Amino acid sequence: MGKPYLIAKIHFQAARLWRWIAPPVPQSIIGPLHSAQLQNVRTQVPMLLAVAALNTCIVMAVCWSNGLPLANYAWMSGLILYCFARLTVWRRLLQKPIPLEKVPLIIKANVGLSVGMMGFLGIAASVTYVAGTFAYETLIPVSLAFGATAIAHCLYTLRPAAIGVLVIGITPVALSMIFAGEFNAKMLGVSMLSVEALMIRFVAAQYDRLIEGLFLEQQIRELADTDPLTSLPNRRAIMASIEAELECGADQRPRFGIALLDLDGFKQVNDSLGHHAGDLMLLGVGGRLADAAEAQDSVGRLGGDEFIVLFRNVADKAELSARTTSMLAALCRPIDLDGNRLPVAASLGYALYPEDGETVREVMHVADAALYAEKRAGKSRAQAVASNQQQAA
Repeated sequence: MGKPYLIAKIHFQAARLWRWIAPPVPQSIIGPLHSAQLQNVRTQVPMLLAVAALNTCIVMAVCWSNGLPLANYAWMSGLILYCFARLTVWRRLLQKPIPLEKVPLIIKANVGLSVGMMGFLGIAASVTYVAGTFAYETLIPVSLAFGATAIAHCLYTLRPAAIGVLVIGITPVALSMIFAGEFNAKMLGVSMLSVEALMIRFVAAQYDRLIEGLFLEQQIRELADTDPLTSLPNRRAIMASIEAELECGADQRPRFGIALLDLDGFKQVNDSLGHHAGDLMLLGVGGRLADAAEAQDSVGRLGGDEFIVLFRNVADKAELSARTTSMLAALCRPIDLDGNRLPVAASLGYALYPEDGETVREVMHVADAALYAEKRAGKSRAQAVASNQQQAA
């Protein structure tokens, strides 16, 4: 129970407090959270700066009417200039699209500036109150408390900033009133601290609801974009990935290939062994395709026994043919289903962008036509690969 124990206990409690102020965010919703924070900052910061400047002007007018010496206006004038400078910079910033990689930096900058501004105002208000240089000493502290409460409410998506604004903006001046003021001022200081505590709980609850909502939206998106049987991207998700390849400028669009696969003899599996066995085969095929795909490629299930593969960064048709053949080699190995060892074969058709089409519809049409041409030929390329493997064995 010596000094090391006390230090360790203080460190533990401090870490616990910080985890409550800035709780960890699941990696899957960091992007949506940054978007929500940026949207919040976009809409609220200009209004807050304008209100802060107006509120300071009102305080200056009251001070002027009560004959406060000019030297006391320096920090108020500085605050007004600071607000207008930030408004000017912010308006210029909003006129340009903000890259996603710069969003965390912008958020951190606004956190630091907001907390720093309230820290400065809290110290200035405390000094003004203790010095007794203003006839209406409580006007500045109360005005500051209102401002801190409004800022914290508007910036609830930035939980550490909102809590920091409340603590730094209200606590110093409230304690100054409690320890250096008359009875009425002491009671007002206690009231300000109680409002601060209530607002901290309110901000924390709002932030928690935001995180829960974003997490729920993420789960809904995953369910909407995921095939429930194979856990692969479904038609909607894989088509969105293909469309995303075309969103780059015409001179930046990469060459990519699309391969459509349709299992051969799948209906017989369902008819002879049941739909449960058919589901197991689809699950196994999806896993093999995903394992055989390169990290840059995407595999999805279109529905039924149809799968699609998006091959990125393909140099030419020869490379696309080689990559599809390699994938078929991994796919066409026999599979064990409920004690039955069954062969796996698939017909495949592919197309290359932009040689086979300039739109997704055109490229998909060419791949689809190639797929059914192979089916009509009778023997799939996967069966040929399987025969070659058996001969080699």
